[in-house]
Amino acid sequence: MYRQGIGDFKYYVGVSSLAQIATRQDRACVLNILGGESSEVTPVGHEYSGGNVVFGTSPGRRGQVLETRIGNVPVYNSVREGLADGHRFNCGVVYLPPSAARDGVAELIRVNPELKKIFIVTEKMSVHDAREIRAMGQSNGIDIFGGNSLGVADAWNKVRIGGALGGDTPSEALKKGSIAIYSNSGNFTTTIATYLRMAGWGTSTLISSGKDVYIHYAAPEFAFALANDARTKAAVLYVEPGGYYELDAEFTKPVVACVVGRWKAKLTRAVGHAGAMAGGNDDAASKERWFIEKFDVDGIFTPERPILSSKGAVVVNIAHIPLALTALMRENATRPDFAAEGSLALKPWFAASQGLALTEELDLPVVEAASPYNEQIAALARQIGTVTPRQSMKDCSGASYMDARTQITSLHQVSMLEAAQHPFEANVNLALLHELGGDKRPEADQCRDRRRGESARKPRARGSTGRSRVRQRAQ
Repeated sequence: MYRQGIGDFKYYVGVSSLAQIATRQDRACVLNILGGESSEVTPVGHEYSGGNVVFGTSPGRRGQVLETRIGNVPVYNSVREGLADGHRFNCGVVYLPPSAARDGVAELIRVNPELKKIFIVTEKMSVHDAREIRAMGQSNGIDIFGGNSLGVADAWNKVRIGGALGGDTPSEALKKGSIAIYSNSGNFTTTIATYLRMAGWGTSTLISSGKDVYIHYAAPEFAFALANDARTKAAVLYVEPGGYYELDAEFTKPVVACVVGRWKAKLTRAVGHAGAMAGGNDDAASKERWFIEKFDVDGIFTPERPILSSKGAVVVNIAHIPLALTALMRENATRPDFAAEGSLALKPWFAASQGLALTEELDLPVVEAASPYNEQIAALARQIGTVTPRQSMKDCSGASYMDARTQITSLHQVSMLEAAQHPFEANVNLALLHELGGDKRPEADQCRDRRRGESARKPRARGSTGRSRVRQRAQ
């Protein structure tokens, strides 16, 4: 099926604009809602979005609830049970293990004709399962995001679906603005949003694409929705090795592409977010070249060499994204969304150069700590007066020693196996005075001697002594 956007787009895309990816009208069903990750992440997104999770599933736990500050989310054994109870949803969130993710997606599609979007948090799904999920989504008119995704978020709509974008306080990290973010890394999606906010740029829609071998909502789909979003003036892409998705994307708005992972070219298989590395031309160096050609620039943007065009810039350091974006938007006669909020450069709260003559670049000025740490630091200064340099004690005291052959530790030449046989008081003495306190014999020997002493003090019956027995035998 084709959708008309910027030319003919070869994939079915139900969301024709970034503004439609996460809305206040969306309602979600979360599979494995009581799992370790979901039970921590879902309540935060539910509260931030004004209550967008209608129910969740966890086989065998029907009747339980996921507690949130704005109300409990009911839990059912299956999706069909939740629908039978009158709940309606158009988004599915999958927290299932890799072996169960495909069946979970199939269940969502099979029983809910109102389904429009699925967000797969599950990572390391097999390529075979991912392809089947793609086919199910395409044939049923459903957009798939993930796998290995931290979901999506929208700062304009104040909505988060299917993950942890924005962290525990999304309202702080996701400030309304004109920049969309598309990232292979979920955590870096939030980090980039924070970097941009410090430089005066807010965000519109944020998408964690995931970086499994098969990416469902990839760069071409993102470029298509970006072109049709009137709120968004430019985009930031965080790109890692693996796959040819970026090569197929046609961007019509300014883009800063951060391409990382050159070191991964030395590897022979995928690691972490490396995705579909298989020795082809989908490594970091090749992806840098793709974007350099797309943007008509002749190199990488750095603070020292700000290479860019009105189409975009390529960086290889995440810290250079704010500077590159500001320069790129200036080239397009666009000012920041709001005043810069600060800098993420190192700001030491205290320092001690220990008499060393440091250059200006290394001798960072001390700034006042944020509250309440500034009060705590001042209190420590009043109590102690000054903090003198301390010698590192690692391998210096000689108090403890591990025998390389037996792997048994000793303290002040006393083996831990021996120390374990002594009372607590003796070991305290060993730590403080460097020798075992009290009777240094093992506890078992001391107990045996005590029993012997008690036996010796007891009165004995006539004729029961050893001397009497000897006389009787002699007779």
